[in-house]
Amino acid sequence: MQYTFFGHLCGTLCPDCREDLAHATLRLYRPEGRENEIISRATANPKRTHQILEPKAVKEKSDRLLAEAEIDAEGRFEVVLGEENDYDGEAMEVDVYLESVPGMPEGADADPLQVSITTLQPQWRKGEEGARFGWEYCIPSRFWCQVRERFGVWTICGDVTLCETEEPVEGLTVIAFDRDWIQDDELGSATTDQNGRFRIDYLRQDFEPGTVIDVELIGGPDLYFRVETPGGQALLAEDPSEGRTSSRENAGPCFCVDLCIDEDDGPPPPPPEAYPVFTHVGGYDFDTQIDSDPSGTGETVGQGRAFFRTLRLNGIMAKRSLNGNPLEYKFQYRELGASSWTDVVPSQIRKTKIGVLEKLDTSVSPPVVDDKDYIIGGTPNADEVAASFNGNWIRVPQESNLLGPTGSFVPNHNQIRLDSRTLATFTPAIDLTSIEAGDSADAPSGVSLVQNKHFQIRMLIREQGSGAMGTETGVLENIAVNNRLYDYVRHPNWMRETVNDGLAVAMVNLKELGSSGCEGIQDTLNVEFTAAHPNLGNVNIRIEGPGGPYSTSPSPSDPNVNGSADENLHGSIDFQNISGGKKVEDLQDCSYIVRLSVGVLLTNGDNSPSNRHDQISFCKG
Repeated sequence: MQYTFFGHLCGTLCPDCREDLAHATLRLYRPEGRENEIISRATANPKRTHQILEPKAVKEKSDRLLAEAEIDAEGRFEVVLGEENDYDGEAMEVDVYLESVPGMPEGADADPLQVSITTLQPQWRKGEEGARFGWEYCIPSRFWCQVRERFGVWTICGDVTLCETEEPVEGLTVIAFDRDWIQDDELGSATTDQNGRFRIDYLRQDFEPGTVIDVELIGGPDLYFRVETPGGQALLAEDPSEGRTSSRENAGPCFCVDLCIDEDDGPPPPPPEAYPVFTHVGGYDFDTQIDSDPSGTGETVGQGRAFFRTLRLNGIMAKRSLNGNPLEYKFQYRELGASSWTDVVPSQIRKTKIGVLEKLDTSVSPPVVDDKDYIIGGTPNADEVAASFNGNWIRVPQESNLLGPTGSFVPNHNQIRLDSRTLATFTPAIDLTSIEAGDSADAPSGVSLVQNKHFQIRMLIREQGSGAMGTETGVLENIAVNNRLYDYVRHPNWMRETVNDGLAVAMVNLKELGSSGCEGIQDTLNVEFTAAHPNLGNVNIRIEGPGGPYSTSPSPSDPNVNGSADENLHGSIDFQNISGGKKVEDLQDCSYIVRLSVGVLLTNGDNSPSNRHDQISFCKG
């Protein structure tokens, strides 16, 4: 007869926190001993039969193995027994072989374990297709947490509710800390689900003593918690001393906790905030990552990139007030060397998210934290809130009651997104449609590349309604800006394609193709190219086809190459200089593609433009 044993296995962490024994291996063994001993073990409470087996014990029972099966991702299994196992419905020992437990990082180094759960006498239900028995079992926390401890994996399970109503709160971030002698360790964080529950997994090494600084006064971890909104607003901030209380110190591998936030009292008072300060363009600290001295280049340090298009001006953005009134701020600019400043007006500001407005909505169950983007510039959508302008001044939002009707503003430290194209005239595009590949971009006469323009940018703050000129809080002394565009013709002798408003010039042609662009290549091949921009990056010529690719990065030192490597590179390079000495006649008779790649050293502070390209094909033979 065929016997099908199926079911589900899990482990208990806390009374309301369980986990499936995912991807473990179920092993079934013939029991040993006299019949009455086997019956005694089969009728015993499984809570008293659990055992972690050492490798020697596993090896000793290997000759009694009946069958084994993989447990799936949901903790489910199915094993078929019968004549091939010499099995006829008797009792069997149930073990689980584990190479890891939930919460272990992938690739973590740990010795596998085999645990003996119980001796089981299935109550088979016989049918036409054989006998079946289903078994669901969850290993008690007392034993399962010992198993997890052997793997060095520790877990915190808990929930977050409103203190008064005990309603769960969804979408909050819970951060767990271990109280140490000098430096507290952040063990991990998690987000509450619709039932207000969270789970944080961490490793023994995250809290074990390791260095002189990381010393536990008492064997740890000693736990305390912080609960925040998605934007980082604190709703509960336990004192580190909480980790030394009897219920929190020396927490075991499974720890259960209930946390609550007080809707009436609101969040703990925040520390005094700094005044808003302008310090960055995108991700660049302009004091250290931009050559911003008035005598400097105004470009990024290292790569030498100038700035273009929309710039994210940011730094410290805080809900600071003066004399009980909100602060407001504005930006000004001037060309380097000019005497007077010009206000940045609202039309120069592109839509900027400066933070979020968060509010705890208790009208739904469970209560959730709703948020809307706080923006300046542009027209707000339904899920956005606009900061108000006072002329060219921008009011710093002051909402500070997450649990009240106004909500709480959480800044992200963006201040404005400034369209740098409005700082000076960069139009119209330079017309280079009359030049050929290989020519200088300074031709025809009177046309030349336009160099970077240099500006100073500063931020002013003042008390709203004061009418004061404002106090300077952050000055960028020198930033190089270049928004000039170029009109030119790509591969002019083959399917001529005009590029309008190109970021840089990238033109390639082959001398041998002639005016039609359809001549075949015989024994010579000269690549003509023009690559130009005031902030020129790497230039590369690449020939792809059989035997290739062949490539070179031209420089003014190459024969028949002219111009400046950092601005206007042009000329003609023959195939031998590209291929490293290989001759054209050595190429197979086939089709090939010549690609020109031109780097542009620009950035908006967060991203840089991709290379400009041109290409042309030819046939050999």
